[in-house]
Amino acid sequence: MPLSVREQNKSTRYQHIVSAAERLFLDRGLDSVQMQDVANEAEVGIATVFRYFPKKDKLIVAVAIQNLERILPAFEEIAASPKTAYVRLEDVLNYLLEEDQNSPPGNSSKFREAFESYASFTKEPLPDIDDYIEIQKQISNSLNPIIEDGKTDGSIRTDLAIKETLITIINTFGTFVNNVVLKAPISFLEEDIDPHIQQRLLKDILLSYVRPV
Repeated sequence: MPLSVREQNKSTRYQHIVSAAERLFLDRGLDSVQMQDVANEAEVGIATVFRYFPKKDKLIVAVAIQNLERILPAFEEIAASPKTAYVRLEDVLNYLLEEDQNSPPGNSSKFREAFESYASFTKEPLPDIDDYIEIQKQISNSLNPIIEDGKTDGSIRTDLAIKETLITIINTFGTFVNNVVLKAPISFLEEDIDPHIQQRLLKDILLSYVRPV
């Protein structure tokens, strides 16, 4: 059933507030942003912000969910491709790499790393965190076609535990990409290797592990 005009306006306002909050969180960090800052950025009254998000943590999780939801369609499209399982695995890693390098400046992965660090230090479970976990499960399940084809199409080593190996590779690479993005503002020593070179090297190492000899 189509949404009523009132419901559409409510949904649009909700998304507008979430997007405004995401910009502020990325610019200033999760801890320093106040709800009044979000109201100012979204150009709405503070009462409107609190009507949708009674607590700041609820808004933070809403931003995290919206951020994570952007990945799902891309993973589903990659997984549905007729390419071999190996090439689709490479496409997933390339997507994570390009998301870092093409979003300004690695915003999506930067926020996810900051959010998960924030969530790990909270004393009580964050509101709506189950919804965030559900999106994570959907993303993981979207990879099932790659996993199943990897067992039979000959593009991945047959002596491996396919599911465990592919999920570990994707999680490891995603975590490393996010971590490098978060640490990018820190000054590196002159002899340190450029983070993007490290990312590409790790991708090649992980892919070489699953490639048949």
